[in-house]
Amino acid sequence: MAFAKSGRLRWGIIFLFLILGTWLGMFLQRFSASAALFSNVIDFVIDVKQVDLIMLRFGFYFALKMNLGTLIGALAGIVVSR
Repeated sequence: MAFAKSGRLRWGIIFLFLILGTWLGMFLQRFSASAALFSNVIDFVIDVKQVDLIMLRFGFYFALKMNLGTLIGALAGIVVSR
């Protein structure tokens, strides 16, 4: 019996578990016993502080961090969505 019957819900569950796994990995990086195991494998950042057009001023920040928690979250998401 499938938990998530629609494709949109299934991908949403997997994406949610990816985010939660990454947060768990970032939390476990703070402890010395698990810091080496949960270190970031991918740490990619794009940071534009300020784009100034005549009538509009904005900026954006994009960061991609992946660690062991991300992988664990992805696997858990796939298992739960089946």
